[in-house]
Amino acid sequence: MLAFGISIVASAQQTALTSDGKVVILYDNGTWTYADVKLPNTNTKEVQKKDGTVAVPTNVSVVDNSPISLKEGTVEKMAFIEGPSKKLSKYFKHKNIVRCDFTLTSKDGKAILKTEWKVMNGEAYSYFGFINKESMISLELIGGKKIDLLYTKDFEPKEYEKYGFSTYSAELELNEEQIRLLRNSIVYKAHMTWSRRTEEYKVVAPSYFVKSLPQILK
Repeated sequence: MLAFGISIVASAQQTALTSDGKVVILYDNGTWTYADVKLPNTNTKEVQKKDGTVAVPTNVSVVDNSPISLKEGTVEKMAFIEGPSKKLSKYFKHKNIVRCDFTLTSKDGKAILKTEWKVMNGEAYSYFGFINKESMISLELIGGKKIDLLYTKDFEPKEYEKYGFSTYSAELELNEEQIRLLRNSIVYKAHMTWSRRTEEYKVVAPSYFVKSLPQILK
């Protein structure tokens, strides 16, 4: 672990920076994931460790206030969230995974994020309810900032009891302020507010917005 330098976020999911500037997400179950990008516009300081000098970011959330101009296009679908549900884990040893695929689309001057949730339970409504107008995906970013992505419509689940899973297909719009922050930010934690409960889920693509937003920006 010394090779990763020192942690820069004090929480169950911590973040470390390698000596060449890559970000590593450290999860509380002992696993880790590369964020797969270098932090943009990052100020660093040198910290002396026993095994050498490592760079540690001092300001990692960068907001670019330049104008937002979108071009029409669609970014290929990618898994953003995938991991066990705390609620389902109480009742099911194996069938407790929640996954959410993101598809980012720009059309008519709007940035739309399509979210395709898959719950490995054929009765998802009993545990999570609907996605409604109070539902949101809350993203915590490296550097301490937080963004709430709000749903503005109600979405019901489709339950497939025979096959043991349920799906929610929903979408929301990203505003300019959110785009400015997300295009330079790495996400290390996500909470989903369903109509019946709020749960934290593992982010499997922490650099999703850093890579995807440039594809729909002029």
